[in-house]
Amino acid sequence: MSASEKGISKAALVAIVAAAVLFGFIIYSTMNLKKVECEVCVDFEGRKKCLTVRGEDEAQAMQTAKENACSFVTNGRTEGFRCSQTPPASVKCKHL
Repeated sequence: MSASEKGISKAALVAIVAAAVLFGFIIYSTMNLKKVECEVCVDFEGRKKCLTVRGEDEAQAMQTAKENACSFVTNGRTEGFRCSQTPPASVKCKHL
């Protein structure tokens, strides 16, 4: 019994297979991205926050963790900018 006899057109079958392949690729890509984990602590004007972030590489994970930690210890854009320009108090990275 062919696909057309079952009521499914070839175009619909191709679309289903393409969607499944795309979904599989997205899952595979997402799982392979997180290769480094970094804990970054920021100390800004007496306020301290440490966050752990996973990323594709060390630089990206460190930057993301620092930006996120700064968002916890600052109020407003000006402080956020100054915090982002301040070196982290500590950084610990490990490859996964």
